[in-house]
Amino acid sequence: MKKQLHLLMFFVSLPLLNSCSDDDSQQPCPETEIASMEINDELKQFDINGRGIDIDNDGTGHTLSLWLMTGVLQPQQDTYAITIKLPYKQTGINIIEEFNYFRVQNGTSSEIDFIAQGKLESNVKVNTNSCFSATFSGSVVLNGNEIIITEGIVEHVYDDPFDQ
Repeated sequence: MKKQLHLLMFFVSLPLLNSCSDDDSQQPCPETEIASMEINDELKQFDINGRGIDIDNDGTGHTLSLWLMTGVLQPQQDTYAITIKLPYKQTGINIIEEFNYFRVQNGTSSEIDFIAQGKLESNVKVNTNSCFSATFSGSVVLNGNEIIITEGIVEHVYDDPFDQ
């Protein structure tokens, strides 16, 4: 009888153990579509112009790239472009590897990487083959001027999911 009780407990516990997987802890895709940040206290809304996946140079993984832009790339326009690069499908605190900031203003362009030459704090919440969600803030000095980004957020669902 004791053996049958142990078998019964074993079979009853199988569905419970099976339902506790790592997939349950993954955040769902965002329901909103937003790419915005405050740059030196001025709110900027960005369009997500593209995304891509590259194989890492050492062949051990993949890098996700997201391209954000606001404005028109003409010398007389006020334009911002941001490129974010990070390990594909990884989530967590401060995993963004590149945060390239490009600005065109009054016919002059300037560019800098917040990770390599400044400071960026980030939290990547979702990074799947169908969507991305992250928050970030940071600062850098470019041409003698401090650039401070606060309230940065990107929530994006891809039109066409990646195959992987």
